[in-house]
Amino acid sequence: MINFVTTRSHRYTLRRLIADLGRSRCRQWSYETLFTRKRLPGGTWIFTDHERLSRFELSLAARVAALLEQGGAVVLNHPARVRFRHDLLVALRREGINRFSAWRCETKPSPERFPVFIRSEFDHDSTSLELIANQGDLDAAIARMERSGVPLVGKLVIEYAGDEIDPGVWQRFATYRVGDAVIGHHNVVDFKWVAKDVEDKARLRGHPRYRDFLANERRFVEENLYEDVLRRAFEIAGIDYGRADFSIVDGGPQVYEINTNPKHSSRRALERETHPDRRQTQLHADDLLRRSILATGTPDRGPISMSDPVLRRQQGLLARLRGLARP
Repeated sequence: MINFVTTRSHRYTLRRLIADLGRSRCRQWSYETLFTRKRLPGGTWIFTDHERLSRFELSLAARVAALLEQGGAVVLNHPARVRFRHDLLVALRREGINRFSAWRCETKPSPERFPVFIRSEFDHDSTSLELIANQGDLDAAIARMERSGVPLVGKLVIEYAGDEIDPGVWQRFATYRVGDAVIGHHNVVDFKWVAKDVEDKARLRGHPRYRDFLANERRFVEENLYEDVLRRAFEIAGIDYGRADFSIVDGGPQVYEINTNPKHSSRRALERETHPDRRQTQLHADDLLRRSILATGTPDRGPISMSDPVLRRQQGLLARLRGLARP
């Protein structure tokens, strides 16, 4: 049995995957439910959404994970070991994988090079990122945030690192780790530096290098390019399950983030919505990913006690709150 743990508001990312793989093999939990249980089943537990938890919730999740391990369960993404975005980017720079770094906004940083951008450490939203050209503009942007009442805590200043693969064209790769498996999964090509699924697909298919883009993705998936570097990045991050987003800059991978709760499509949607030019590559990558997820499953050998004084206090508090909520 494989048990996925997410925040309640982000359960949707796994709904289709679990439906496809079968509820007899996969189960989904929210942290809110997890913290109320005095016993939990064994098997494999995959913790996600660490950056969306408060520090207190993270400490509770780490206690649950420790008890599960002591009871014989397999734990992936142990909450006590996963690095958040700032610490991960700094570590990847220190270890020589990345050539760029990050700073916390509240430190009023002076980055080594520009442009930079500001983004949250607590989510994966990249829709409104803007490049900042110099120190004066950065100082002014931070000052505007303060005047507007926007907390600096949880905001990062990150150096831009990207290369066009053709004038006005960028690409981003995605590699998964699932247990010991590292899987080159897909790449996206876009006409914006924040490369996502391109909106103007007709423009992309009409690009003179379109066939080259398709061949690049196919080779990336079939040969699992950059596996060694990405495996190191996952190890540094303390992440056993997740998706790393990266680009190739000056010939080497530059890792932007690792998402522990990436959204999965259903198999039917993948077959229906993927353009025929990419369908075979994407179905192959999805097969590899799903087989690797199922391979992490371990038997449920019976309930594991959540006997911990901090957890017991939390369970008692939640029980009292539920009692107060009853009419």
